[in-house]
Amino acid sequence: MFKCVQCPLVFGRKDSLVRHEITHTGIRFPCTVCTSTFNYKSCVNRHLKNIHGIVNIRTHLRPIPATPIITQPAPAQQVQIAPQIFVPDVPAGGSNAISDDDDILCMEAMDDFEDNDILCMKAMDAFEDTG
Repeated sequence: MFKCVQCPLVFGRKDSLVRHEITHTGIRFPCTVCTSTFNYKSCVNRHLKNIHGIVNIRTHLRPIPATPIITQPAPAQQVQIAPQIFVPDVPAGGSNAISDDDDILCMEAMDDFEDNDILCMKAMDAFEDTG
């Protein structure tokens, strides 16, 4: 049996004890999308995959030291959209709304389609009449 020297837990395998001892270091692994933190890297990996759908997990990990991190405000040119995620503060692209010109083009295309459809129906009727 392997006993933790810092708490009363006992483990049947040495690797389980070694894994457990990490919890006493104070190092935490944060989710880079939300405010959750985890004792083990594997737990944050599972969280990122299952909760946020992030597949390339290695690029999103960074351990939190035992001492508190002093958060710095975002630069004036950026906007914070989630914890630890900043994006440039730039105007959004143009609208995808259909203009009057696009509406006219759409109607012309629809009319052409309907004209071709009528021609096809007439050809099918003529073929059925001959058979």
